[in-house]
Amino acid sequence: MHLTKSTEQAICIMVMLYTQDKHVFLNSREISHRLNISPTYLKKIMRRLVLHGLVKANTGVGGGYKYRSGKRISLYDIYVALNGDVEIFVLKTDYVSKIFEGALGLEKRYEEYLKKVDAINKSIKEALEGITIENVVSDILGENSKVKLDWNNWEEEFKRVNVYFKG
Repeated sequence: MHLTKSTEQAICIMVMLYTQDKHVFLNSREISHRLNISPTYLKKIMRRLVLHGLVKANTGVGGGYKYRSGKRISLYDIYVALNGDVEIFVLKTDYVSKIFEGALGLEKRYEEYLKKVDAINKSIKEALEGITIENVVSDILGENSKVKLDWNNWEEEFKRVNVYFKG
């Protein structure tokens, strides 16, 4: 499975929003700058996250984005928002069945093969559902994972919170 660049960026955005001070919207300029994403491309990613209910958007002065409070967001949720349902193995043709065309009992054995392919997709989905943004933040920040930042002023925030961070 290859994680698309936009999905990886969306995961990073969700990590930023998760660690963002809940009382302050994170503006798109800071996200764009921090992750080196063009503002136009960022808007496309954010639109999908908003439409899927993962992010709250607010326009105008003091506007930006917030993590949906009280929501458990998995990597699967983000993947679906950007790419649609997980279908790593999708058979768009019947090439395999064409190889053995005319063989007796082909349909039944071909159906068994398709069940195995479907099992792979289900396993990937379950694995992605098992990892939340909270897990990612906890894995990266450890005991400091509860620290909240205002990414709009990240330089000052890092000075403020670095006293709490332990190597």
